[in-house]
Amino acid sequence: MPRSLSEQVVVVTGASSGVGRETALLLAEQHATVVLAARNAPALHTLHDEVTRLGGTALVCPTDVAEWEQVRRLATTAVGRFGRIDTWVNCAATSLYGRVHQLAPEEITRAIQVTLLGQVYGMRAALDQMRAQGEGGIVNVASALSVQAVPLQAAYVAAKHGVLGFAESLRLELRHDGSPITVSTLLPSSINTPLFQHARSRLGVLPQPIPPVYQPRVVAEAVLHAIAHPQPRVVVGGGAKLLELVHRAAPRLAGTILLTAGRIVDKQHSDRPDDGADNLFTASVGPGSTDGAFGQRAKSTSLYTTLLEHHPHRLRALAAGAALLAVAALRRRGR
Repeated sequence: MPRSLSEQVVVVTGASSGVGRETALLLAEQHATVVLAARNAPALHTLHDEVTRLGGTALVCPTDVAEWEQVRRLATTAVGRFGRIDTWVNCAATSLYGRVHQLAPEEITRAIQVTLLGQVYGMRAALDQMRAQGEGGIVNVASALSVQAVPLQAAYVAAKHGVLGFAESLRLELRHDGSPITVSTLLPSSINTPLFQHARSRLGVLPQPIPPVYQPRVVAEAVLHAIAHPQPRVVVGGGAKLLELVHRAAPRLAGTILLTAGRIVDKQHSDRPDDGADNLFTASVGPGSTDGAFGQRAKSTSLYTTLLEHHPHRLRALAAGAALLAVAALRRRGR
Protein backbone atom coordinates (compact mmCIF):
# COMPACT_ATOMS: atom_id res chain seq x y z
CA MET A 1 0.00 0.00 0.00
CA PRO A 2 1.42 3.46 -0.93
CA ARG A 3 2.60 5.59 1.95
CA SER A 4 0.61 8.69 2.87
CA LEU A 5 2.28 12.00 2.04
CA SER A 6 3.09 12.57 5.70
CA GLU A 7 5.17 9.37 5.65
CA GLN A 8 6.92 10.02 2.36
CA VAL A 9 10.48 11.06 1.60
CA VAL A 10 10.29 13.19 -1.55
CA VAL A 11 13.20 14.57 -3.57
CA VAL A 12 12.34 17.79 -5.43
CA THR A 13 14.73 19.21 -8.01
CA GLY A 14 14.42 22.81 -9.13
CA ALA A 15 13.21 23.55 -5.61
CA SER A 16 14.66 27.04 -5.32
CA SER A 17 11.85 28.70 -7.30
CA GLY A 18 8.69 28.24 -9.31
CA VAL A 19 6.84 24.93 -9.42
CA GLY A 20 9.56 23.10 -7.49
CA ARG A 21 9.41 25.53 -4.60
CA GLU A 22 5.59 25.53 -4.53
CA THR A 23 5.58 21.72 -4.59
CA ALA A 24 7.92 21.60 -1.60
CA LEU A 25 5.65 23.98 0.31
CA LEU A 26 2.53 21.92 -0.42
CA LEU A 27 4.37 18.78 0.67
CA ALA A 28 5.36 20.56 3.88
CA GLU A 29 1.69 21.30 4.57
CA GLN A 30 1.16 17.53 4.42
CA HIS A 31 4.08 17.05 6.87
CA ALA A 32 6.19 15.21 4.31
CA THR A 33 9.97 14.91 4.37
CA VAL A 34 11.39 16.92 1.46
CA VAL A 35 14.93 16.83 0.04
CA LEU A 36 15.47 20.22 -1.61
CA ALA A 37 17.75 20.35 -4.66
CA ALA A 38 18.77 23.27 -6.89
CA ARG A 39 21.86 25.37 -7.60
CA ASN A 40 20.79 28.43 -5.56
CA ALA A 41 21.83 27.39 -2.05
CA PRO A 42 20.61 30.57 -0.27
CA ALA A 43 17.13 30.08 -1.79
CA LEU A 44 17.12 26.47 -0.62
CA HIS A 45 17.93 27.55 2.93
CA THR A 46 15.04 30.04 3.01
CA LEU A 47 12.82 27.26 1.68
CA HIS A 48 14.13 24.91 4.38
CA ASP A 49 12.91 27.36 7.00
CA GLU A 50 9.49 27.68 5.33
CA VAL A 51 9.08 23.91 5.07
CA THR A 52 9.96 23.48 8.73
CA ARG A 53 7.58 26.23 9.77
CA LEU A 54 4.73 24.52 7.87
CA GLY A 55 5.33 21.21 9.65
CA GLY A 56 7.51 19.36 7.17
CA THR A 57 11.04 18.01 7.47
CA ALA A 58 13.62 19.38 5.05
CA LEU A 59 17.14 18.59 3.90
CA VAL A 60 19.05 21.05 1.70
CA CYS A 61 21.21 19.48 -0.99
CA PRO A 62 22.62 22.01 -3.52
CA THR A 63 22.75 20.24 -6.89
CA ASP A 64 23.41 21.05 -10.53
CA VAL A 65 21.14 18.50 -12.21
CA ALA A 66 23.13 18.78 -15.45
CA GLU A 67 25.95 16.88 -13.70
CA TRP A 68 25.34 13.15 -13.24
CA GLU A 69 27.67 12.80 -10.28
CA GLN A 70 25.85 15.56 -8.42
CA VAL A 71 22.47 13.94 -9.09
CA ARG A 72 23.79 10.57 -7.96
CA ARG A 73 25.12 12.22 -4.80
CA LEU A 74 21.71 13.81 -4.24
CA ALA A 75 20.11 10.35 -4.25
CA THR A 76 22.72 8.80 -1.96
CA THR A 77 22.50 11.76 0.42
CA ALA A 78 18.72 11.40 0.67
CA VAL A 79 18.96 7.66 1.29
CA GLY A 80 21.83 8.09 3.74
CA ARG A 81 19.78 10.54 5.80
CA PHE A 82 16.28 9.04 5.55
CA GLY A 83 16.82 5.44 4.42
CA ARG A 84 14.71 5.59 1.25
CA ILE A 85 13.21 7.74 -1.50
CA ASP A 86 9.46 7.32 -1.93
CA THR A 87 8.98 9.87 -4.72
CA TRP A 88 11.35 11.79 -6.97
CA VAL A 89 9.94 14.99 -8.52
CA ASN A 90 11.84 16.49 -11.49
CA CYS A 91 11.12 20.22 -11.77
CA ALA A 92 14.48 21.78 -12.70
CA ALA A 93 14.58 23.69 -16.00
CA THR A 94 16.10 26.68 -17.69
CA SER A 95 15.09 28.43 -20.89
CA LEU A 96 16.73 30.07 -23.89
CA TYR A 97 14.80 32.43 -26.16
CA GLY A 98 15.73 33.42 -29.68
CA ARG A 99 15.80 32.25 -33.27
CA VAL A 100 18.01 29.22 -33.78
CA HIS A 101 20.62 31.13 -35.80
CA GLN A 102 21.06 33.51 -32.84
CA LEU A 103 21.87 30.76 -30.33
CA ALA A 104 25.44 29.71 -29.62
CA PRO A 105 26.05 25.95 -29.69
CA GLU A 106 27.26 26.01 -26.08
CA GLU A 107 24.03 27.74 -25.03
CA ILE A 108 21.92 25.09 -26.74
CA THR A 109 24.01 22.35 -25.16
CA ARG A 110 23.65 23.80 -21.67
CA ALA A 111 19.88 24.37 -21.98
CA ILE A 112 19.37 20.75 -23.04
CA GLN A 113 21.71 19.46 -20.33
CA VAL A 114 19.69 21.17 -17.60
CA THR A 115 16.17 20.69 -18.90
CA LEU A 116 16.44 17.24 -20.51
CA LEU A 117 19.44 15.47 -18.99
CA GLY A 118 18.61 16.93 -15.58
CA GLN A 119 15.34 14.99 -15.61
CA VAL A 120 16.89 11.94 -17.28
CA TYR A 121 19.57 11.82 -14.58
CA GLY A 122 16.88 12.24 -11.92
CA MET A 123 14.90 9.31 -13.29
CA ARG A 124 18.04 7.19 -13.50
CA ALA A 125 19.19 7.98 -9.95
CA ALA A 126 15.71 7.42 -8.53
CA LEU A 127 15.43 4.13 -10.38
CA ASP A 128 18.55 2.67 -8.74
CA GLN A 129 17.17 3.27 -5.26
CA MET A 130 13.57 2.36 -6.04
CA ARG A 131 14.56 -0.94 -7.63
CA ALA A 132 16.56 -1.75 -4.51
CA GLN A 133 13.67 -0.93 -2.16
CA GLY A 134 11.03 -2.50 -4.43
CA GLU A 135 8.74 0.52 -4.79
CA GLY A 136 8.58 4.22 -5.52
CA GLY A 137 7.23 6.86 -7.87
CA ILE A 138 8.74 9.36 -10.29
CA VAL A 139 6.93 12.55 -11.30
CA ASN A 140 8.32 14.63 -14.17
CA VAL A 141 7.23 18.18 -14.90
CA ALA A 142 7.45 18.45 -18.69
CA SER A 143 5.38 20.94 -20.72
CA ALA A 144 2.57 21.36 -23.21
CA LEU A 145 5.50 22.07 -25.55
CA SER A 146 6.44 18.40 -25.18
CA VAL A 147 3.66 17.79 -27.70
CA GLN A 148 3.49 20.92 -29.89
CA ALA A 149 6.54 22.98 -30.84
CA VAL A 150 6.58 26.76 -30.91
CA PRO A 151 9.15 29.15 -32.37
CA LEU A 152 11.76 31.03 -30.30
CA GLN A 153 12.20 28.18 -27.79
CA ALA A 154 13.84 25.44 -29.88
CA ALA A 155 16.19 24.13 -27.18
CA TYR A 156 13.47 24.11 -24.53
CA VAL A 157 11.00 22.43 -26.88
CA ALA A 158 13.54 19.77 -27.83
CA ALA A 159 14.34 19.11 -24.17
CA LYS A 160 10.70 18.81 -23.13
CA HIS A 161 9.93 16.49 -26.06
CA GLY A 162 12.84 14.39 -24.81
CA VAL A 163 11.57 14.30 -21.24
CA LEU A 164 8.21 12.93 -22.36
CA GLY A 165 9.78 10.36 -24.65
CA PHE A 166 12.33 9.11 -22.12
CA ALA A 167 9.73 8.91 -19.36
CA GLU A 168 7.33 6.93 -21.55
CA SER A 169 10.08 4.47 -22.53
CA LEU A 170 10.97 3.97 -18.88
CA ARG A 171 7.31 3.54 -17.92
CA LEU A 172 6.81 0.85 -20.55
CA GLU A 173 9.94 -1.01 -19.44
CA LEU A 174 8.69 -1.01 -15.85
CA ARG A 175 5.25 -2.16 -16.97
CA HIS A 176 6.80 -5.02 -18.97
CA ASP A 177 8.76 -6.11 -15.91
CA GLY A 178 5.69 -5.97 -13.66
CA SER A 179 7.43 -3.39 -11.48
CA PRO A 180 5.43 -1.42 -8.90
CA ILE A 181 7.53 1.69 -9.65
CA THR A 182 5.38 4.36 -11.31
CA VAL A 183 6.25 7.17 -13.72
CA SER A 184 3.94 10.15 -14.21
CA THR A 185 4.64 13.06 -16.56
CA LEU A 186 2.87 16.42 -16.27
CA LEU A 187 2.28 18.64 -19.30
CA PRO A 188 1.53 22.11 -17.93
CA SER A 189 0.33 25.20 -19.74
CA SER A 190 2.36 28.40 -19.33
CA ILE A 191 3.04 29.00 -15.65
CA ASN A 192 3.78 32.28 -13.85
CA THR A 193 7.21 31.36 -12.49
CA PRO A 194 10.56 33.21 -12.39
CA LEU A 195 11.65 31.09 -15.40
CA PHE A 196 11.04 34.03 -17.73
CA GLN A 197 13.16 36.59 -15.90
CA HIS A 198 15.86 33.93 -15.45
CA ALA A 199 15.87 32.94 -19.15
CA ARG A 200 18.65 33.94 -21.53
CA SER A 201 16.97 36.03 -24.22
CA ARG A 202 17.90 37.09 -27.75
CA LEU A 203 14.56 38.84 -28.21
CA GLY A 204 15.78 42.31 -27.23
CA VAL A 205 13.29 42.24 -24.35
CA LEU A 206 12.44 39.84 -21.55
CA PRO A 207 10.28 36.92 -22.72
CA GLN A 208 6.80 36.33 -21.40
CA PRO A 209 4.59 33.23 -21.11
CA ILE A 210 2.17 32.28 -23.87
CA PRO A 211 -1.40 32.80 -22.63
CA PRO A 212 -3.34 31.41 -20.90
CA VAL A 213 -1.09 31.52 -17.84
CA TYR A 214 -1.59 29.67 -14.56
CA GLN A 215 -0.13 30.09 -11.11
CA PRO A 216 2.55 27.60 -9.93
CA ARG A 217 0.20 26.19 -7.31
CA VAL A 218 -1.98 24.69 -10.07
CA VAL A 219 0.95 22.52 -11.19
CA ALA A 220 2.12 21.80 -7.63
CA GLU A 221 -1.35 20.50 -6.75
CA ALA A 222 -1.19 18.27 -9.83
CA VAL A 223 2.21 16.97 -8.66
CA LEU A 224 0.76 15.99 -5.29
CA HIS A 225 -2.19 14.32 -6.99
CA ALA A 226 0.21 12.37 -9.24
CA ILE A 227 2.17 11.23 -6.18
CA ALA A 228 -0.99 9.87 -4.57
CA HIS A 229 -2.67 8.74 -7.81
CA PRO A 230 -0.03 8.00 -10.47
CA GLN A 231 -1.05 8.48 -14.10
CA PRO A 232 1.16 8.12 -17.19
CA ARG A 233 0.37 11.61 -18.48
CA VAL A 234 -1.45 14.57 -16.91
CA VAL A 235 -2.27 17.74 -18.84
CA VAL A 236 -2.32 20.75 -16.50
CA GLY A 237 -4.50 23.66 -17.59
CA GLY A 238 -7.10 23.96 -20.31
CA GLY A 239 -4.63 25.94 -22.43
CA ALA A 240 -2.30 22.97 -22.62
CA LYS A 241 -5.18 20.66 -23.53
CA LEU A 242 -6.29 23.00 -26.33
CA LEU A 243 -2.74 23.04 -27.72
CA GLU A 244 -2.64 19.24 -27.60
CA LEU A 245 -6.02 18.96 -29.34
CA VAL A 246 -4.98 21.35 -32.12
CA HIS A 247 -1.84 19.29 -32.66
CA ARG A 248 -3.80 16.02 -32.77
CA ALA A 249 -6.57 17.30 -35.00
CA ALA A 250 -4.43 19.13 -37.54
CA PRO A 251 -0.71 18.46 -37.02
CA ARG A 252 0.24 19.95 -40.39
CA LEU A 253 -1.86 23.04 -39.83
CA ALA A 254 -1.04 23.54 -36.15
CA GLY A 255 2.05 25.64 -36.86
CA THR A 256 0.19 27.85 -39.33
CA ILE A 257 -2.62 28.36 -36.82
CA LEU A 258 -0.17 29.31 -34.09
CA LEU A 259 1.78 31.71 -36.30
CA THR A 260 -1.25 33.47 -37.77
CA ALA A 261 -4.34 33.32 -35.58
CA GLY A 262 -2.25 32.70 -32.48
CA ARG A 263 0.48 35.27 -33.23
CA ILE A 264 2.74 33.01 -31.20
CA VAL A 265 5.93 34.97 -31.95
CA ASP A 266 4.55 38.35 -30.85
CA LYS A 267 2.98 36.91 -27.71
CA GLN A 268 6.35 35.80 -26.36
CA HIS A 269 7.77 39.34 -26.32
CA SER A 270 7.13 41.36 -23.17
CA ASP A 271 7.38 45.14 -22.93
CA ARG A 272 10.12 44.85 -20.29
CA PRO A 273 13.75 45.54 -21.19
CA ASP A 274 16.15 42.64 -20.90
CA ASP A 275 18.40 43.14 -17.87
CA GLY A 276 21.02 40.72 -19.23
CA ALA A 277 20.84 38.45 -16.17
CA ASP A 278 20.06 34.76 -16.54
CA ASN A 279 20.67 31.40 -14.88
CA LEU A 280 21.80 29.40 -17.90
CA PHE A 281 25.37 28.80 -16.73
CA THR A 282 25.27 30.22 -13.20
CA ALA A 283 22.72 29.89 -10.42
CA SER A 284 20.08 32.54 -9.91
CA VAL A 285 20.59 34.79 -6.92
CA GLY A 286 18.27 35.85 -4.15
CA PRO A 287 16.04 34.13 -1.61
CA GLY A 288 13.87 32.39 -4.21
CA SER A 289 10.25 32.84 -5.18
CA THR A 290 7.38 30.69 -6.37
CA ASP A 291 5.74 33.34 -8.55
CA GLY A 292 6.99 35.28 -11.54
CA ALA A 293 6.06 38.74 -12.82
CA PHE A 294 2.81 37.82 -14.59
CA GLY A 295 0.46 37.19 -11.70
CA GLN A 296 -2.01 39.85 -12.80
CA ARG A 297 -3.14 37.61 -15.67
CA ALA A 298 -2.46 34.18 -14.20
CA LYS A 299 -5.28 31.79 -13.30
CA SER A 300 -5.21 30.38 -9.78
CA THR A 301 -7.18 27.24 -10.65
CA SER A 302 -7.80 24.89 -13.57
CA LEU A 303 -11.26 23.38 -13.54
CA TYR A 304 -10.32 21.25 -16.54
CA THR A 305 -7.45 19.58 -14.67
CA THR A 306 -9.34 19.20 -11.41
CA LEU A 307 -12.55 17.84 -12.94
CA LEU A 308 -11.17 15.75 -15.81
CA GLU A 309 -7.43 15.06 -15.77
CA HIS A 310 -7.53 14.00 -12.13
CA HIS A 311 -10.37 11.62 -12.97
CA PRO A 312 -9.35 9.65 -16.09
CA HIS A 313 -12.63 7.72 -16.16
CA ARG A 314 -14.46 11.01 -16.76
CA LEU A 315 -12.12 11.81 -19.66
CA ARG A 316 -12.74 8.41 -21.18
CA ALA A 317 -16.50 8.80 -20.79
CA LEU A 318 -16.36 12.26 -22.37
CA ALA A 319 -14.30 10.95 -25.30
CA ALA A 320 -16.72 8.07 -25.79
CA GLY A 321 -19.68 10.44 -25.73
CA ALA A 322 -18.03 12.73 -28.27
CA ALA A 323 -17.34 9.75 -30.54
CA LEU A 324 -20.98 8.62 -30.34
CA LEU A 325 -22.19 12.13 -31.17
CA ALA A 326 -19.84 12.27 -34.16
CA VAL A 327 -21.11 8.90 -35.45
CA ALA A 328 -24.71 10.03 -35.01
CA ALA A 329 -24.01 13.27 -36.88
CA LEU A 330 -22.41 11.36 -39.76
CA ARG A 331 -25.40 9.04 -39.99
CA ARG A 332 -27.79 11.99 -40.14
CA ARG A 333 -25.73 13.54 -42.90
CA GLY A 334 -25.79 10.23 -44.77
CA ARG A 335 -29.56 10.18 -44.65
